[in-house]
Formats: sequence, C-alpha cells, structure tokens
Amino acid sequence: MKIKKYQDITPSNRTNFAMVYHHAGRTLTQIETLLKNAYGKPLPTSPQNRLNRMKFKLEQMAARHKQREDELKSAYKTIKRYKSAQDI
Repeated sequence: MKIKKYQDITPSNRTNFAMVYHHAGRTLTQIETLLKNAYGKPLPTSPQNRLNRMKFKLEQMAARHKQREDELKSAYKTIKRYKSAQDI
C-alpha cells in the first residue's frame, strides 16, 4: 500500500472530518479483529502497539482539527464584528 504525499492531496467537499474519523475508527477495529483471528487472542505486542499508535494519531488529528475549527470560528466572529462596527 502506498500513501499519497500530503501535498498531492486535493481538497474535497464530499466529506467532512467527523465522517472520515468515524470510518477510520471502524476500519482500525476491523483490522484489529482480523489480526486477532489470524494471531489469536490476545494480540502480540507489536501489532497491538501499532494499532494503538494509529488510534492515538487519529485522535490527535481530530483534536487538532477541532482546535482549528474553533480558531476559524473565532476569527470569523472577529471579522464580522469589525465589519459591523465599520457599517455604523
């Protein structure tokens, strides 16, 4: 599996971040189930650690996205207040 470079990914209006986050979480759970069926329960340390790191990075991306959304909303409100003050 080859992953695209970050710069090569074009923006998309067809998805939102919450939808992508939930789908990625479901996919990680499915991979964990497949690995447990292949290796047995409990999973060996190495695959379990890698899944946990992926889950953690996914949560970090979601947290960063939420922070950016909040920053964008506050900047939008500031611009809106500034424009309405100029109209008066």
